[in-house]
Amino acid sequence: MNGTRALAAAAGALGTLLLAGCGIAPTGVIEAGSAARVVVPGSAGPVLYFIAPEGDRLVPYPLMADGYRLPPGGLVAQLLAGPGSSGRSSGLGTELPRMQIKPLDATAVSWAAPDGVPTVTARLPFAVGGLSALGRGQLVCTLAFAGEPDTLSRVALIGTDTALPADRCDVRR
Repeated sequence: MNGTRALAAAAGALGTLLLAGCGIAPTGVIEAGSAARVVVPGSAGPVLYFIAPEGDRLVPYPLMADGYRLPPGGLVAQLLAGPGSSGRSSGLGTELPRMQIKPLDATAVSWAAPDGVPTVTARLPFAVGGLSALGRGQLVCTLAFAGEPDTLSRVALIGTDTALPADRCDVRR
């Protein structure tokens, strides 16, 4: 019995030495930074922009409509309905008024290039002057790619209270 205990103790000590001697030194926590930021220009389908779970930036939310271009007014209606169930379960948020509207007709969202720079103008059924930078960014980035395929357009927002100057998409807002 004494020999068995001695053998077990020796095996335990040998195992400890082997594990301790593997040559990998312990390290502390290594910071990896925040998640990657992605812009999806020219994507295969329509893209909405919602707010990341951390609440600090915009993230693309592709709609399941491969190869199909939703009219800009339809994109606004989808955006105002908020993220779908998978987006909500992922923690995506919005700083736009949640409302169910019919897709805006063709006269509510227009595309032009009067000064040679493509610009989308959206007439919206709510006040835009008090929107946060992220809320404005959701609209601007969603519509920036919707005016002309594979073109990053400026976007002018006209609300029930004011007209905002044309702006470019910046997902870091």
